[in-house]
Amino acid sequence: MSASRERKKRQEYLAGGGVDKKAAREAEKKAAERRSNLFYGAIAALFVIVTVALLVINSGILKRSATAVTVGDDTYTAADLSYYYMAAYNNLANSDYGYMLSYMLDDSQPFSSQAAWGSTEEDAQTWDEYFKEQAVELMRFVTAANAAAKEEGFQLSEEDEQEIAAAIQEMKDTAKSNGMSYKNYLSAIYGNLMTTGIFEEDVREYYTASAYRDAYLSSLTYTDEDLEAAYAEDPDAYDKVSYQLVTIDGAAPSTEDEEGNAVEPTEEESAAAWEEAKRTAQLILDAYDSGESLETAAEDFDTATYSSSDAATSSSTAQYVQWCFEEGRQVGDDAVLEDEDNSKVYVVTLVDRYRVETKTVNIRHILVTDANVETDDETEATDEQIKAKAEEILAMWDGTEDGFAQLAKEYSQDGNASSGGIYEDVSVGDMVDTFNDWIFDDARQSGDTGIVKSDYGYHIIYFISDGPATWKVSAENTLKSDALTAWQESLVEPYEAVTDEKGMGYVTR
Repeated sequence: MSASRERKKRQEYLAGGGVDKKAAREAEKKAAERRSNLFYGAIAALFVIVTVALLVINSGILKRSATAVTVGDDTYTAADLSYYYMAAYNNLANSDYGYMLSYMLDDSQPFSSQAAWGSTEEDAQTWDEYFKEQAVELMRFVTAANAAAKEEGFQLSEEDEQEIAAAIQEMKDTAKSNGMSYKNYLSAIYGNLMTTGIFEEDVREYYTASAYRDAYLSSLTYTDEDLEAAYAEDPDAYDKVSYQLVTIDGAAPSTEDEEGNAVEPTEEESAAAWEEAKRTAQLILDAYDSGESLETAAEDFDTATYSSSDAATSSSTAQYVQWCFEEGRQVGDDAVLEDEDNSKVYVVTLVDRYRVETKTVNIRHILVTDANVETDDETEATDEQIKAKAEEILAMWDGTEDGFAQLAKEYSQDGNASSGGIYEDVSVGDMVDTFNDWIFDDARQSGDTGIVKSDYGYHIIYFISDGPATWKVSAENTLKSDALTAWQESLVEPYEAVTDEKGMGYVTR
């Protein structure tokens, strides 16, 4: 297999540019990222360049050489801080919580005037303070990792050097496409403290630290015995359950007075409705225990709704899912559960509990959208034109995996184009239906290619190989995450950061 998923993540981020890759690519990227990428969170995502309008920094008085942070023997200026501040922003934006950022942070308002997530009156923190805190932690890691890399004689590979050069060139090209000079584009993103020299030095130092970390990750290997031990230690983390559920509404309905105004139920009415919901739940459970199907038993009651799930995990906070994972729970168990806080009563039965033995797969992929098609009058490309373009791209393929990867780098509108369109350890359900059905066809063989259509465009797919069972991928990622976290903590621990209030104050948003 090619380099680690961490390297591919880094490639994607460094080559991001500032160009809008269209909502289709972003939507598909999020769908793909649902798979088990647990160990990515230990350091967070690397540097990403995003749109100018989103990330303009208000630098205040321009004093780029002012000391902002000192870590060991390394001094980070206010200009350096502006780079790491944006890296911290991008880390959050590209994390599993990124989709929530627009709800938590108003980008049109100063970050210093908005409370960060998790902030309370007793522990108040603004978004500006949060991103600066994260930036300082990134500086500690970069200092520690670069020092360790130097001591060990770690050198960037030729591929690493090419990635750095490509990332810088991508920034220059994006500046040009936006009608700006390289320097002015950097200033627009990072603030007027930033220069081309400082930016390129920060990119190199950040990248070197990341490459050193990736080398450590690549050194981590686990046997089947290791994975079985991880499973035995915490089976809830890897098992899934299937269950049947009936939800009974226990809230008393509101009524209307003669003038049509809503009248809230009285305490007595609410209490009566709650008791009736519990009685209904017991009647449904009794009917089920007598041999009637749960779905049929629920049909006799207007307040009852039947549902089921085949793949619930212990990460769910739902009361009935947690019940399924309780110690000693057996397949076939059933119960009535009361959720008075939400005025719901549940009838639940555990249908099955299982370890996910389904295989994963490794593939490469080229997403073809209207962005791949040039039209005469700037009208949107038709479906036929997009399909024809996909067929044209596939016809260029030389029959090798490397050749397919090069086509992905050149033509794919997916977020991982820069890494040759690779997706490793893809689980069932990670991709959209047509994509999923093709890659998990029982007849699929290494080297197969095909084109499928989805709402996002046309997907040219190259099948590399089957991968490990889904639970093994999750277990390995957990072990890597734990090892990486411990490694990083020990690496960074000797390096304390000292901040300079004045220099820190020159960077804000």
